[in-house]
Amino acid sequence: MPADILIFLSDQHAAVYGPGGRMAVDTPNLDDLCRCGTTFTAAYTPCPLCIPARMAMLSGLAPHRTGIYTNNDTLPQTLPTFLHAAAAAGYETVLCGRMHFLGTDQRHGFTRRIAPDITACGWSRPEEALRRDLGVHLQTMGYKWCTDVVGGGESPVVSYDRMVLDRLEEYLAQPHRKPQLIVVGTYGPHFPYVAPEALFRKYLRTAQLPPSWPGRDFPLNVQQRALLPEDDRAEIALACQAAYKGLVEHTDALVGRARRALDRFCADRGTKGLFAYLSDHGDTVGEHGIYGKKSFFEASARVPMIFAGDGVEAGRQINAPVSLLDVGPTLCEWMNAAPLPAADGRSLAAVLRGGQADQDRIVRSELVDQVAGSWVYTAMVRHRDEKYITCHGDEKNDQLFDLEKDPYELHNLIKERPRAATALAAEGLSVAQAAKQVQRQQLRTQQIALLRAAEKESGGSDPERWHDFPDAARQPPACCVTTLAGEPGKAQSHRFLGLPDQPEKG
Repeated sequence: MPADILIFLSDQHAAVYGPGGRMAVDTPNLDDLCRCGTTFTAAYTPCPLCIPARMAMLSGLAPHRTGIYTNNDTLPQTLPTFLHAAAAAGYETVLCGRMHFLGTDQRHGFTRRIAPDITACGWSRPEEALRRDLGVHLQTMGYKWCTDVVGGGESPVVSYDRMVLDRLEEYLAQPHRKPQLIVVGTYGPHFPYVAPEALFRKYLRTAQLPPSWPGRDFPLNVQQRALLPEDDRAEIALACQAAYKGLVEHTDALVGRARRALDRFCADRGTKGLFAYLSDHGDTVGEHGIYGKKSFFEASARVPMIFAGDGVEAGRQINAPVSLLDVGPTLCEWMNAAPLPAADGRSLAAVLRGGQADQDRIVRSELVDQVAGSWVYTAMVRHRDEKYITCHGDEKNDQLFDLEKDPYELHNLIKERPRAATALAAEGLSVAQAAKQVQRQQLRTQQIALLRAAEKESGGSDPERWHDFPDAARQPPACCVTTLAGEPGKAQSHRFLGLPDQPEKG
């Protein structure tokens, strides 16, 4: 019988916070997964934003081919995903939790869904329903307001993720005829920066400002500067780091639950199993003064990618760059399913079985972001230890980092290594055509505005979002560093006694 497969896809987990990362977090379950499997230490998102990254991963196509660059977009029904390939090969394709689909098609190759999403599923945003469900956290899931509520306690993210794992365990406790390909989608460690109270207090005691904080003196490009928050107080940065680490540890416990559930299921059926842990993008958590995603600094662009199971070489680290675009081709080969047509990703199945990785591979990531009312194309290229970042129209602030010597990305080598920068720019960006991508996004913005207006006029659509948040998840956390004061974006500081009086940089 074919292997049963479980893909655990978290949201916004930076690889630097976890096994082998430079930011110490207790992750015993992920540590064990690494010991039992193969870890890709230089895995990158194709786009440092939720929906573009997820749609690229599902289809195997880079954002400049899907045309999806924002969280207000989705795949067309005619574009197949690796779930379609799995279903055609006889698999039950199961979505348990978050995937951030928009519109009437909430499947895109999944044959069933056993837990709803946490974010709005329609083109229009149901403000009143979200306000009722999320309470003070209504706006804190967006980066502009993510530091408005920081602390320890219950939150919509923590409550939602527990529900997702409950549904998974219930599902895997039942018999199923077909081989299973299950994608578990949690929302953590995505902000709001509110972790279970004990974990928040634990990490607050050791929080340190990152060497690149607050970032305003570093020569950022125009897109990066637009991500800088107005409030850059040290106590906020320390508290956000503590909460984020707590959320990572909380997610680690959920990974352990998922893996044990799959192991029991496979043992009962007498089947082989494959388990993978991934995230769609990372979170800078105050590095370079930025919070959240949408930059190409390592904490935002590099993600965990760990595979373990029957046939996967144990205890191995692959340091060659790879991409989330590789997930679909890898799974298709592992399942003996039809390959994704014209995929940009590569199958890593042979590498998982002990083969050699391509040490000379170039991996790209790209984004079209709105800066001061205009759309701007930005991109990253990784080759060996060098990483190049460019912002179309602001090339004078291009960046080149040697990640082996400079893991915190403090030293821009663009003037010291001009030939390397030129080569990476030519090799990595020629396919995208920046101006074309901006024009494409301008058109998509108009198209989606029409879809949103039509949906709102017809009464809205939010078919598969979870509504059953406990009351405690809607309130300010019990151990609170900042709380909302009036309108979103206006925070009032509350000193928490656990914060260091004179914080030092780590």
